[in-house]
Amino acid sequence: MLKFTVLSLALLASAAAVAQDTAALSAFSVQADLGYARHKVGSESDNESGSDVAPALALTYQLDQNWSARLQYTDLGEFTVLSGKNRGYESGVWFNFDRDLNSSANWLGLTAQYQSEQLVGHWSFGVRLGASFWKQEFTLNDTITAVSNPQVNHLVGQSFSETGSDSGVGLLAGVFTQYHFTEQLALTFDLDLAPFSSKAAEDISIFQGIDDIKADYHVSRLAVGMQYSF
Repeated sequence: MLKFTVLSLALLASAAAVAQDTAALSAFSVQADLGYARHKVGSESDNESGSDVAPALALTYQLDQNWSARLQYTDLGEFTVLSGKNRGYESGVWFNFDRDLNSSANWLGLTAQYQSEQLVGHWSFGVRLGASFWKQEFTLNDTITAVSNPQVNHLVGQSFSETGSDSGVGLLAGVFTQYHFTEQLALTFDLDLAPFSSKAAEDISIFQGIDDIKADYHVSRLAVGMQYSF
């Protein structure tokens, strides 16, 4: 995980060195966008996927005409990894219950990005690479739907939850294009990719005792938004 942070800092340092040999530093810009994130969790042979709305807010500092440093917070939303009906037995009573395992995630991204001049009409194009400081959470919900003993019918409808979380540092890469209305205002289209491995399931009882319980997590996010420079 440390190597991704080192890579990100090295890219930013390289961009800063370029800036020292060029004109004075330009302005900050802020970007707000609304995206759609696709989550894929599991191994190559056994995985689940889902999608959710994923808003983001970014602050960019322009180092020179092409290079910039970018800090971005992204809420990747939530999706259901597993869902099904189960049956259990406790204290002489059979319970039927619905079980859902949900996953949510977010990241704080630190990247160096290179952006071209306006090449076609008012369009420019760019790439970014750096580190994501991610957090991922699993929530297990069991909702009782039926019981075998009428004396405990009051339990029907009750839900019980467990939560497990993990965090770390991973790779963050992206490509983007912008349509410039003015020198300050631009319409943006972004594609971000962020793979990481999470052990959040270790905190949930049904997974405890399983060796090396981790989930390979792959997130791709497509977004559209507005950027304002000042």
